[in-house]
Amino acid sequence: MPEEQLIDIKEVAETLGKSVESIRKYKNFGIIRVTDKRGNKDLFDRDEVLKIRERLRELRLRGLSLSQIADQLAIARQEAMGGGVVTAGASAPQRDPEQPMRILIVDDEEEVRASMREYLESNGFAITEAADGEEALARAFTEKPDLLLLDLRLPKVDGYQVCQTLKGNPITSVIPIIMVTALNATPQKVKGIEYGADDYIEKPFDLEELLARIKMVMRRQQVA
Repeated sequence: MPEEQLIDIKEVAETLGKSVESIRKYKNFGIIRVTDKRGNKDLFDRDEVLKIRERLRELRLRGLSLSQIADQLAIARQEAMGGGVVTAGASAPQRDPEQPMRILIVDDEEEVRASMREYLESNGFAITEAADGEEALARAFTEKPDLLLLDLRLPKVDGYQVCQTLKGNPITSVIPIIMVTALNATPQKVKGIEYGADDYIEKPFDLEELLARIKMVMRRQQVA
């Protein structure tokens, strides 16, 4: 692709009349796709951005959530490629209602994982665990859990990168993520949400509150 055809995230924001933070969210949900990278710099196809500009405005006016907008654009892209009509949300993990909900706990502290695992298993959930970011990504892609409980301070790959990677891939973007962290500063919370997290809970937390947040996030996803 010609160099002049590629634009950075600031130019995308200007083209769509949005903030850079909003464009990062669009990227995390797969609404806007990265075409190339130069070091750590994401680059986007100018023509593709222009093509979805009006469509994006129309979908926002309809009051759709970012995940719903991503589904609609995925359908349009599939049809444009000759793939015919596809069902919105087709990439979402399918769960047998007869089976327990699967939660992936990601935390480098074994005691924390054990505490959450014991409590959640006693409430009927199926639990798997990961102790670092690389293991979390591997398990998320292979096991496709119904929800992640994700610590931010992780070895190898931090929680922000795990969240951004999962939310930026259509295979895993629909998996809800609750960030579990001792970082209680507002900028850290905002950064987590910008990277695509669906909710957060601060350490130390009450296990009953954790359960309530899990149920709330899952209800919200079902409504969406």
